[in-house]
Amino acid sequence: MGETRDPLRVEYGPDLDGLTLVRQTPPAGAASFSATYVGPAGWGFDPPGGAGTARLVNQLCASAAGRLDRIALARELDRAGATLNFQTSPESAELTVWGPAVLWRRLTGLLADVVRRPRFDADDIARVRRQMRERQMREGTQPASRADRELLRQVYPRGHPYRETGLGTPDSLGHVSRRSLVRFHREHYTAADATLVVTVPDRLSLVVPVVRSAFGRFERDRAPRLALPDGRGGTGREHRIDLPGRAQVEVRLGGRSIARDDPDFPAAFLANEVLGGRPLLSRLFQRVREKGGLAYHASSSLEAMRFGGYWVAQAGTGEDRWRRVVPMLEEEVAELGRRTVSATALRVIRESAIGEIPLALESTAEAHELAVDLAYHRLPPDHWIRWPASLRSVRPAQVRAAAVRALDARSAVRVIAGPVGRKRESPRR
Repeated sequence: MGETRDPLRVEYGPDLDGLTLVRQTPPAGAASFSATYVGPAGWGFDPPGGAGTARLVNQLCASAAGRLDRIALARELDRAGATLNFQTSPESAELTVWGPAVLWRRLTGLLADVVRRPRFDADDIARVRRQMRERQMREGTQPASRADRELLRQVYPRGHPYRETGLGTPDSLGHVSRRSLVRFHREHYTAADATLVVTVPDRLSLVVPVVRSAFGRFERDRAPRLALPDGRGGTGREHRIDLPGRAQVEVRLGGRSIARDDPDFPAAFLANEVLGGRPLLSRLFQRVREKGGLAYHASSSLEAMRFGGYWVAQAGTGEDRWRRVVPMLEEEVAELGRRTVSATALRVIRESAIGEIPLALESTAEAHELAVDLAYHRLPPDHWIRWPASLRSVRPAQVRAAAVRALDARSAVRVIAGPVGRKRESPRR
């Protein structure tokens, strides 16, 4: 089998009963290993009336598995000097183990137990449900999380996987039973449409039998498919949420965007970097934060997923300044699609973005994240090697055109959350 020693180039292994295997070499000198299972178990698959199920299952998988209850699993990880992490998104769920490279076989087996044989003990279910209810409270009362949630609800219609944050409601969590958790796990944690990414120094030919043994006879039923309803979310372009007693106002401006496999993604990526994705260098930071001194933070993001995406320009400011900040965000987004960025400005932003890639190779964990992103989106094995050239081939006019498509100011929704119902801004001097 092929082998590569460049962490930026991965190897796709053979099909293992439907499970896609991807191997990556760790950075030079690294003594640790990482493995991540990514499967179609995101909150977009929550059953009707069971919002919060996917997050519950994902976290419970990492709590106790097989013969190991919560305490025994924690001690097992501690003895190995390892960690176990989970992450849930609208489209997928991830479970990641990290630890010493010399123990990669043992830890791969542990990850397989976590993925395939979670215990769903009653006390763990109660604990995780309680933690999620606390997060629901914060989401509803903190300006930043409330603004994030409301923006998605205004952009997407009911039933769309990107519309919610996966936390559900107190009522929906209360209706999620152990039986429904087990059912969701059985239907969504399968080999079909799932990927295992392993960052390990051993050759692919040595990794395959270990993974086949650990994940062999894994359920491989037909992968579930996300429902993607058409239509918009809420009505109106501006939505204010008054949260009395809070000291900060959070502003969000955003809308739908493109998927990761869209040919315009490199240009759209750079458009977002110019707007607000590059700390210190971006337009939003320079105008709203650095020069204007009107915000605690100002940035933008482009969330490009498998089936679509969304963009957000955001700022956090005071209750006496948000009315000045909102038009600034709008003006900068509109300007990006109206006027071509200069070649010099684009070059500075682009080279800064390219310069981050070597920094991601300073640790196994960060390099592993690049491999997981590549594998989930089924990108070519040498994607990260060719990425700098892809960015350097983008011209200023392409950035402008991509901004019109991927960061569309004309259909953007505004959300302002915080103490916005009483005091007006101080007059400008």
